[in-house]
Amino acid sequence: MFELSLFIFIPSIAAVLFLLIRNIKVQYSLSLIIAAIHLTFSFLIFINILQPKLPWFFAIDPLSKFFIMILSNVYFWVALTSYSFLKRPASQRAEEAKKYYFSLLNLYLAFNSAAMLSNHFGMYWVTVEATTLSVAPLIYYYRNEESLEAMWKYIFIVSIGIAFAFIGILFLTLSAKGTVLEGQQLFFGEYVKHAYKLNPTWLKASFIFIFVGLSTKIGIAPMHSADVDATSNAPSPIAALMSGSLRLTAFIGVLRILQITSHTSVNEFAKMLLIIGGTLSLFVTFISMFKVTNYKRMLSYSSVEHLGIISLGIGIGGIAFIGAMYHAIYNSIVKIVLFLSAGNIHNKYKTREVSGVHEVLNKLPKSGWIYLFALFAISGIPPFGIFFSEIKIFEGLLFSPQAVLLALIIFMLLFIFINMSKITFAMLYTKCPNDDIQIESEKLEISHVVSIILLLVVSLIAIANPEIVYQNILNVAKEFNINL
Repeated sequence: MFELSLFIFIPSIAAVLFLLIRNIKVQYSLSLIIAAIHLTFSFLIFINILQPKLPWFFAIDPLSKFFIMILSNVYFWVALTSYSFLKRPASQRAEEAKKYYFSLLNLYLAFNSAAMLSNHFGMYWVTVEATTLSVAPLIYYYRNEESLEAMWKYIFIVSIGIAFAFIGILFLTLSAKGTVLEGQQLFFGEYVKHAYKLNPTWLKASFIFIFVGLSTKIGIAPMHSADVDATSNAPSPIAALMSGSLRLTAFIGVLRILQITSHTSVNEFAKMLLIIGGTLSLFVTFISMFKVTNYKRMLSYSSVEHLGIISLGIGIGGIAFIGAMYHAIYNSIVKIVLFLSAGNIHNKYKTREVSGVHEVLNKLPKSGWIYLFALFAISGIPPFGIFFSEIKIFEGLLFSPQAVLLALIIFMLLFIFINMSKITFAMLYTKCPNDDIQIESEKLEISHVVSIILLLVVSLIAIANPEIVYQNILNVAKEFNINL
């Protein structure tokens, strides 16, 4: 009960309290303390010092332990840099939005924690929809037409997707007809235990609807459009939060139903859908990178790409599954750096269009160099972690029945890298004779320090490969009948 309070109740109470406490500095201080406590206890659970038993519809298993650690890590760094972001001058409408920023941020933490820790399909469905409602007003932070459209598009399309997921849950109950699960509560563990008794036809229908529905939130193509619009229009800390953790909150729902299918004859069908979704996401990113003109939108499509790679690795299984789990860690960290750096660039140039950004390395040398190294990190250049996770996924793909896809995947990734580099180098190096933005000495900010720390962390995890991380990933793999 104590851990449940730390993860869910305290952030929820803080969110309500901040509606009364209007001092932003106080809100920030309390939010940072909550984030630090959340991260500390997540880490203690991750390294097996704490093994709490949660009440009601919540539980900690290898899957929730792994993903709550990612959520907590991403949230802490975003919370840490948020005050620096809020101190920046903004429009009068955006100034009004600052009053509710930390309240919504704490609601986000509470609902995402509840979704990841839930062990019941009904509880998961309610909380994952609540995460949509908590983040939507943050997408509308700038209070302009673009952010308004992005917010409503996100709410509308994702809510339809959540409705699809609900139908998938109903189909799951139909698959249990005539078994000991009929008329029982929808606990994950019970369905995994009795998976072999489920009707395969209804189970297939359940997986299709849950996967397609939650893909609107994960950003798996072709259900990715609302998520891309939302992350490209949201303020940079919120875009980092969405790309680094919110997508994984939705993905854990797909993994829960995959956990059930992994004990049945439906498993190969489910894995093939994941492979198709992952490959299609890479193809959509490949096409989009040829025509993207907005650098935050480029990063949003990069998230589609990397969630596609994770989906592909999970679908292939074996060593590729291990690579996918590592990839989830590395992608979540590097996305923080990219979006924070993009936020610094946007603050200086007042535009998200690539054509309006020039000589970043001269005008914003700290942000420019960090952005460049983050590009290398997200593109899988060694010694950054994504290089190692992609190698594992490629190895699994090479020795799988879908080996023919490997050449296509590498071809698409190559051109995604080329186009992202072309856009980035144009921003960093191109001179504009009519540019009236003055070159000033860029001050060292908290976002720069955080970005450097995270780039070092993502390299050190990959090079050192801590045993505790590997063991947690192996424990997750065993939940899916994967033994290496």
